[in-house]
Amino acid sequence: MSAKYNLVCEQATTFEFQFQIKNDTTPWNLTNYSVEMTVRPFMGATTTTVVASTDNGYITLDPTQGRVTVNIPYGITEDFVPSRQVYDLIFDSGTEITRILEGTFVVTQAVTLP
Repeated sequence: MSAKYNLVCEQATTFEFQFQIKNDTTPWNLTNYSVEMTVRPFMGATTTTVVASTDNGYITLDPTQGRVTVNIPYGITEDFVPSRQVYDLIFDSGTEITRILEGTFVVTQAVTLP
């Protein structure tokens, strides 16, 4: 079962968050995992706001520490529409897909745009 965690992204800034996955006190070994986070305007939407992944470089892993860092550059977030959206984050081991996080993804409006 995935954890619920709501995120706030400020429009036109670099969005970054980091978390660590542990089994009790032991970090998950994320060697050979791929990770993908999809943000959509609402549940069931066929369009995406952004897809961050280990493949496109918006997600990086520290495999032995079970640490995940999501980093979406301001050049991407400046196009986000201020709104309340949804996201989930999945891990793919190659044999099993696990949804780790899900929740709301709130984009707050920027006053100053680059």
